[in-house]
Amino acid sequence: ENASDSATEPAVPLVRATRIFEGPADSPFLAPRGVFLAGGQLMVADTAQNRVFLWRELPDSALQPPDVVLGQPARAETGRNAGGKASASSLFYPSGIWSDGERLIIADAWNHRVLIWLAMPTRDGQPADVVVGQPDFAGNEPNVKGIGSPPSARSLNWPYGVFSDGQQLWIADTGNRRVLHYK
Repeated sequence: ENASDSATEPAVPLVRATRIFEGPADSPFLAPRGVFLAGGQLMVADTAQNRVFLWRELPDSALQPPDVVLGQPARAETGRNAGGKASASSLFYPSGIWSDGERLIIADAWNHRVLIWLAMPTRDGQPADVVVGQPDFAGNEPNVKGIGSPPSARSLNWPYGVFSDGQQLWIADTGNRRVLHYK
């Protein structure tokens, strides 16, 4: 289609209606920073409360509880790393989210890592299967060795964004001022 044809066509709005989601009534969002929809499932990173909410279907109401909460043992919990140390089940300032409806990737910014679930989580606090940016699930220092350490291809410092095409992974490694591409 050329420019002259599109100028005569009426514009189709990107947004036609508004739906508002606030998280569950007993523990609403504090500072959501990441949102993703895949396979009809809604995922929201409630960043300041160190958790990610998953709904298997779009919520019907603004305060509908999620089906699954990640990063905490229960949806009302909000502690950094679930009140303990970094683990496969904990989050500390999650931000970016990507999913294809079958797998899930979360940028766990202040743990300086990206977590990957090879199958969509089905229960609260479900541990991740893969960690990127740290040698294991317990590590959470910037660039693995701490503040001031130089970055490597295997380290992260405040990753805030993730994207995948299902085969490759891109990470916005904010603290290192770079984007990493894994094939």
